[in-house]
Amino acid sequence: MSHYHRLIIYFDGASRNNPRGPAGCGWAMYEMNHHGADGDYIASGRSYLGYDVSNNQAEYEGVEAALTYMIDNDISCYGLYIRGDSQIVINQLDGCYQVRSDNITGYYRAVVDKLDQIDKRFVKYTHVDRSRNTLADSLANDAIEYEDDYISD
Repeated sequence: MSHYHRLIIYFDGASRNNPRGPAGCGWAMYEMNHHGADGDYIASGRSYLGYDVSNNQAEYEGVEAALTYMIDNDISCYGLYIRGDSQIVINQLDGCYQVRSDNITGYYRAVVDKLDQIDKRFVKYTHVDRSRNTLADSLANDAIEYEDDYISD
């Protein structure tokens, strides 16, 4: 079991010809340094999602993949900071926006269920500019390009 004081997850999803696809997602995980910025790299991953996946669905898949990695590797933390460039996903997870779309509800529920399985004290959601989400964005697009799944730790 690995325990961190503060962890940052960046996520992204991509769907070409939205919502028909092809689609992919990516994520990157860092330990937060004492300044609140990205510290030591922990892991990153990408997943090819196929066709008939919307951009918002792919975004949720990115968050879920990172949380699955935490569960599978028994990673816990005091504070979990989830950052992405999707205002809709960040605000839905933070409770600012309702989840009204039937094609998103299952994705939202899956992320909430994964969060419940992780040993953490709190979660903070932050919308970041796309320029601060470049690794996750690149991984999401690489998943589409290479039609594969990959984890680097």
